[in-house]
Amino acid sequence: MSIPVKTIKTNRATMKYFSFGEGEKNLVLVPGVGIRDTSLAADLVADYYSPFTADYTVYVFDTREDMPSEYTIEEMTEDLYEAMRELGIKKAYFNGCSMGGMILSTMLVKHPEVINKAVLSSTTHHIHGLSEKVIGNWYDLTKARDLKQLAEVSSQEVYTEEYYNTYYDALMEYHLNATEKDCQKFEAQLQAILNFYNKEFETIKDDPKNDLIISRDVLAIAAKGDKGIEYTDSLKMAELTGCKCYIYEGMSHAVYDEAPDFLYRIKAFFEE
Repeated sequence: MSIPVKTIKTNRATMKYFSFGEGEKNLVLVPGVGIRDTSLAADLVADYYSPFTADYTVYVFDTREDMPSEYTIEEMTEDLYEAMRELGIKKAYFNGCSMGGMILSTMLVKHPEVINKAVLSSTTHHIHGLSEKVIGNWYDLTKARDLKQLAEVSSQEVYTEEYYNTYYDALMEYHLNATEKDCQKFEAQLQAILNFYNKEFETIKDDPKNDLIISRDVLAIAAKGDKGIEYTDSLKMAELTGCKCYIYEGMSHAVYDEAPDFLYRIKAFFEE
């Protein structure tokens, strides 16, 4: 398999993206923050999401190519929205992981008309406490260009011990091969996360302009062992919005990569 990576230009930004699958339904994956672009792993992503390819056409967008040092989650959301419009994607199912979930929670508020159903994976609508401390440390390590320490610390905080030990060499290589431009872009994303608080999400269920039935169309997923964003943040989002919520035991932040039933769980939710 060799998934082609393409470039899309809108009136806002230039972004890399890739797509796969042959289904009539659209699925947009909104990745979490990473020091290198998700498009570099296009084949791996396509292989992992193969259970969707018969029924869905799957799209994955990187964040914009030239990201200023001061940028926001809200601006990333508008970049994604405009890219979808450019490609003619009028409505889709979504899975937003970590920072991608922050973007997706903003999309739920700003552009609910493009959403069929949405999964918010290992995320929050408000950076505070543990997540602020963890992301702040990643930012400091990136600023100092201590990529070895960043690789070890962030990987231990994102993955389970078993996954970290198994894929240690690949995780180190991923970080240590980051370019200066990668680091600058990563810094901007981390700063955007640190400044993120989607207050409008707290009133979304009472917004008469929002035609989503949040209790039916949105699912929050988290893991009790998350070392980066507390799972109670997902419980809080469910309490505020009335959305569904599922909490994994014995998993960490990257439950969306590690839980053996994760893809089947979200596919079942999409097809309820």
